[in-house]
Amino acid sequence: MKIIAEDLFKREGFTVSVPLLPGYGTTPDDLRKSTIDEWKNAIKNEIIDMREKCKHIFLAGHSMGGILSLILGCKHKIDGIITIGAPVGIKQFGAKLAPFFSIFLKYHAIDWKELKRESNGKWVGYQKIPLNIVKKINRLIKEMKNSLSEIKCPVLLMQGRKDAVIKKYSMDFLLQNLNTKTKKAIWLENNDHPILLSPDHDIIVSEIVKFIKTVIS
Repeated sequence: MKIIAEDLFKREGFTVSVPLLPGYGTTPDDLRKSTIDEWKNAIKNEIIDMREKCKHIFLAGHSMGGILSLILGCKHKIDGIITIGAPVGIKQFGAKLAPFFSIFLKYHAIDWKELKRESNGKWVGYQKIPLNIVKKINRLIKEMKNSLSEIKCPVLLMQGRKDAVIKKYSMDFLLQNLNTKTKKAIWLENNDHPILLSPDHDIIVSEIVKFIKTVIS
């Protein structure tokens, strides 16, 4: 999210905070031990802090961050919510088995060298991911679905047309079940699930700017 945040500041001077949630940016073991409540409290505290600095507050997130934005968005007074690739279901068969395997295995190794190569060294992340995070995401998806009818603020939804990770109907489901009268869905024609170095980066930033300006005008 950092590259998007930097462009939002450069183009419009928006004040943007990109906090690391508990368990991120430290060690895989910290991520394994982190809880959903810790993530929620971190976002809540960030909203409180930003409210002291800014007249308008928008929550934005990619993937699980989008889920958390929708959950927290109905619990706090904010001006709008922006999601990119927020899932209501995961495509990979392995995601369904991960909770079972997490009983026996704690981590899943990832090809971090390939991710580094593909992103020209810009990718930053763990070399292994705790399997129990799948169970946490599934719990968050369920809570998010139950929260959609409570959301009253404007919402901007974006999803990659080539997203190979989340269920294709995710954005349509969110659009249909959000209770707000002001909602917009945008398909990113060239985007897969990752947004680092996304071919649709400029579109993402431009649509966020347009959405924010429309809401606060």
